[in-house]
Amino acid sequence: MMRNLCILLLLLSTIVGAAAAANASAEEQIAVTGVTVNPDALMRGDMGTVTVDIKNTGETGVAISRAELYPNGIAVVNDKTYDSVGIIGPGNTMSFTFTVRADTADGIYYPTFYLDLRESGSVRYSVPVTVESTEIRVSIVDAPETYPANSEDTIVLSVGNPRGNSVNGVTVTPTGEDVKSTQTAVFLGALAPDEEKNASFRILASQSTELTFDVSYRNGINEHHAILTVPIEIGQRTVEPDMVVNNIEMSQSGGAITLTGDVTNAGLKDAYSVKITVDDPATPTDPYPVYVVGGLEPDDFSSFEVTCSAEGASSIPLLVQYKDENGKTFSETVTVSLSSAGQAPQAGTGNQMPSGMTSGPQSGRGGMGMFGSFGSGFSQIPVAEILLVIIGGVAVVAAWRKGYLGKILERLRK
Repeated sequence: MMRNLCILLLLLSTIVGAAAAANASAEEQIAVTGVTVNPDALMRGDMGTVTVDIKNTGETGVAISRAELYPNGIAVVNDKTYDSVGIIGPGNTMSFTFTVRADTADGIYYPTFYLDLRESGSVRYSVPVTVESTEIRVSIVDAPETYPANSEDTIVLSVGNPRGNSVNGVTVTPTGEDVKSTQTAVFLGALAPDEEKNASFRILASQSTELTFDVSYRNGINEHHAILTVPIEIGQRTVEPDMVVNNIEMSQSGGAITLTGDVTNAGLKDAYSVKITVDDPATPTDPYPVYVVGGLEPDDFSSFEVTCSAEGASSIPLLVQYKDENGKTFSETVTVSLSSAGQAPQAGTGNQMPSGMTSGPQSGRGGMGMFGSFGSGFSQIPVAEILLVIIGGVAVVAAWRKGYLGKILERLRK
């Protein structure tokens, strides 16, 4: 009897020990092989996912009752999804994905992944989740201070990502009253951490207004917006092409008038299709009714020559036409006076004047003397006095050679 009781106790002890060994091995068989948080860093209010991968590293199956993610500062949206799991076979893997929401301040939080094993025991694993609310940065790279009315101009923006994780679907959209853009939106795509991309827009405004750039992007599945407002001031631009005409010379032969000079681009942008002609009341004539210069870079210049007729006119409007980079046509006029006294200068006089000044006869030009026409310097020489001195000297020499001078001196001595 006593022997049978000992055998029974031994069997019970063996069964309990085997069960305990089985439970311990079940916990040891389950290994957490991977954790993924998407996005890598949540912004406040963002929804994200936490995925935990496990593997049964043992040789027997393990029964799992349920899986949970305990919040610890991060809200868990689908906490009842894995209330019933099942058996994970030997060597098999299983994934558990939980949806979380960052309804908290910036920081690092550690929600706990929990597996409840059916034969008692459990597995716990802490998952770091980062909440970081830094937004992407939008700034102006290039924009004019003023915008010509109804003329296209360029604004260049810089979009940078100072976050520690990538953002996706970056799109820049311009909006504004009384302002138009040739691009309805610019898609930049993904921005890696510390990456920067530029977006260029051609805009046209009819009056002073504000232009708003809405930069939308995604952090994981969450859409965010960064707003930049740019003031648009309508006004004259000093950087546009600016034509300056100088060194004008005019010559006239009969009814034909020739104007020559230099045209310079004093602006800060290229001028295109530059041409020079005359306007009413003058009439362009051959051989140079219109002088085509072509393109002029900033600080570049070109000479020109224009021929015309202007019967009965006292001045000639010299017309300079050109285009900017957008194809818009501009014109500037320089008035050239034919004669301040009502008489046009003759051919070859070569009157010079700076841009915008009138032309007239110059004092001393065309002065006539005994030996023909002299310039303004020769007209000041006392020609008559010099001739008298020369004639007197010749007469004295002739009298001395013929002895007249000696006879005169001899009479004076007596």
